[in-house]
Amino acid sequence: MTSLLICNKLNRNIEEVPKKMMNITANFQAIEIQFQEEIIVEILSRLPVRSLHRFKCVSKYWKALISDPYFRMKHLNRAKNDRNSQKNLISKTCFDKKKTSDKITHFYSSSLSSSVQLFEDEKEVDFSPNWTPWCAFILSSCDGLVLIKFLDLRTNKVILSLWNPSTRESVELPLPRLVPLKHCICGMGYDTTSNDYKIVMINLTRFAHGAISTEVLALKSGGSWRSCEYPTDISRVQGVWDCGMDYFAFIHGAFHWVGRRLSQCYIVVSFNISNEVYGEIPLLDQMCLNFDRKKLTDVLDLGVSTLEGLLCFYSTYYKGGEGSFKLWVMRDYGVKESWTILVSIQDSILYSVRPRYRFGDGEVLLRCRHRGFIKFIEYTTSRGPFGVWPSRQTHMQDVVYTESLISPKLFACV
Repeated sequence: MTSLLICNKLNRNIEEVPKKMMNITANFQAIEIQFQEEIIVEILSRLPVRSLHRFKCVSKYWKALISDPYFRMKHLNRAKNDRNSQKNLISKTCFDKKKTSDKITHFYSSSLSSSVQLFEDEKEVDFSPNWTPWCAFILSSCDGLVLIKFLDLRTNKVILSLWNPSTRESVELPLPRLVPLKHCICGMGYDTTSNDYKIVMINLTRFAHGAISTEVLALKSGGSWRSCEYPTDISRVQGVWDCGMDYFAFIHGAFHWVGRRLSQCYIVVSFNISNEVYGEIPLLDQMCLNFDRKKLTDVLDLGVSTLEGLLCFYSTYYKGGEGSFKLWVMRDYGVKESWTILVSIQDSILYSVRPRYRFGDGEVLLRCRHRGFIKFIEYTTSRGPFGVWPSRQTHMQDVVYTESLISPKLFACV
């Protein structure tokens, strides 16, 4: 009897061996498939957006993978942190030089891989077929999304639009209630606390009196503009003498711009988009130029920007027919003593200079205005201008953006 029980148990164990082997094989296959998927995701996350759009046709799986929000964010984070990833400069012109009767806004994009490619890779970017933009203004850019406002010639309506030049997707956003789009400074940034994109607009109307209007729009949560108080002891910097009207600088989760205290002292104002609290970044004494506002022939152009993850402060002082440009970088954020001069240029025709991008070799792309016309010039501390981009001598704006798969259609408010 005992022998029979032992035999039955052995038979059962023998029968279970193939099942266990099958389970082990299945587990190995699952691990292999998962490993293959991880490799595919890693490879695809390194590719440009144009290639990924083509690869959506490979299979349903690839299409679902490339459209997945996790993959989109992985692709974006790699692109933002990798200097070799595709960075572009997008500009707009009011009309094409070849079509002088065409006053529809045209958008052009060029690679920032190197200063040479800035000339070679210029191409026109198609805008949404839903609108015919006229007098468009580029307001801000974040994570491959570009915020623009324009007059739609089809409907004669002012449109505030969020546009991805890489995917050609665009949506219409609600207009602010208090801040007029005609005279405002605007910024868009990603709030890591709420996982939401926020847009901030501040009224810079030079003839406005009293409090400065400020409005905030959170794209995912709510989708409506709301007011936010502006510090009463800090005035705007925008006028005939101290221009100071450009994009916000977004860094360390806060927007930054140049303000002036009632005592006429210049400072950098910050606005944290998570807790919506204002702050100040102090400037060195030598950065606060002794500017005589009574002389109408003198122009002081001040602003802030970001280069390679550092906060920058720039100034162009035009006095007596001579232009002087200085670009400072803050090596240690928030530490006053860490301000350091990066670029200093003396030029008789410099009127307004805005830093846009720093190439891998350290050279800085500058947007220069030379008394009545605008052109792009690359400077270093040892060389002069190297050329003009783009080739059209028309009114233009520009913004640097990173290619991304982020869709503007993902936001609830639109």
